[in-house]
Amino acid sequence: MRNKETVKRTVVLCLAGALILILTLIAACSGNEEEPYTTQAKKPQVTTPKATQDTTAAMPVVTTPYVSVETPDSTTPESTQQGGTLESTTPATTTLPPEPEKPKHVTVSLSSTDMYTGSLIEVSSQNPYSYKVASLYTPTELDKLSSSELSELGWSSLYTNKSGLYLLRSRLLYLKTEAYTAFNLMMTSFVGKTGNRDVQVRYGYQLVNSTTDATSLSDERVSGLVVEINVYTEEGGFSIDHISKKSAYYDWFDANCAKYGFIMSGESGYFRYVGTPHAEYMQKNRLTLSAYLTLLKNYSFEEPLAVADSSGTLWNIYYTPASQGALTEVKVKENSVYVISGNNRDGFVVAARDKG
Repeated sequence: MRNKETVKRTVVLCLAGALILILTLIAACSGNEEEPYTTQAKKPQVTTPKATQDTTAAMPVVTTPYVSVETPDSTTPESTQQGGTLESTTPATTTLPPEPEKPKHVTVSLSSTDMYTGSLIEVSSQNPYSYKVASLYTPTELDKLSSSELSELGWSSLYTNKSGLYLLRSRLLYLKTEAYTAFNLMMTSFVGKTGNRDVQVRYGYQLVNSTTDATSLSDERVSGLVVEINVYTEEGGFSIDHISKKSAYYDWFDANCAKYGFIMSGESGYFRYVGTPHAEYMQKNRLTLSAYLTLLKNYSFEEPLAVADSSGTLWNIYYTPASQGALTEVKVKENSVYVISGNNRDGFVVAARDKG
């Protein structure tokens, strides 16, 4: 009897131990599902910034030209972090615009005597007219030449060729041929617009009885580039006085003479030939010849003064100083039409335009 109770107790204890073991196993499994990682569990590896640094440092850096791209979050060029500092891998490079191509040119060789000839010579007491250079004759010697001989030297008789467009105070008035041609064109236009042929030429260059002292050579009329006129008015006298008797005739000359290469001075009816486009620029800006020549010293072949004449033609005007040697090399743009004049001072003025 006692043996049966002992066996029964042993079985119960075994069953109880087995049950406890099973419950312990169940509890252990249940705890692992709710918390897969404990504070002591080893977590998966995550790439750290140091790993990134080491990888970047090992790679070669390629430098490319900097291109600025605007983005909402960044105003700086792309950089990488090395050694705790930011170093740009795309440094900015400045691309300079290409230099403008310099115009191709030829050179014109001018002698020192050429400085005293041309339509822009300034004749004054400081710069007397160099007749020995301009014509190789004194005024008295010119008096003895025939009209054909004078024509060969570049002089024209107003009396011989006036074509009924104007009256003359003297038959012995002459102009340089270029000034004479321009004056006739201007008078043809004046007569066509106003119908008035009662224009008297008071002065040009008068050969006979001309004085030859230094005073006369300081008067620019001796150059043959000056003509003075009066217009017969309804009041019964010759005048285009712009002060006391300003008339439509004066207004016409003031508005149009520059188109023919003339400028008017403050003296009534006094026209000085300088050629186009100089006259148009001077008349528009109310410049005297002296002031204009001084202004042009600021302009060169490389940086000329651009002037559009009344026909729309663009001219480049510039100054070249005379050299100390026997010849001065003056630059002129290739394939251009140009006119060069001395200034009777210290250099040359070029007016050039493209052909066509």
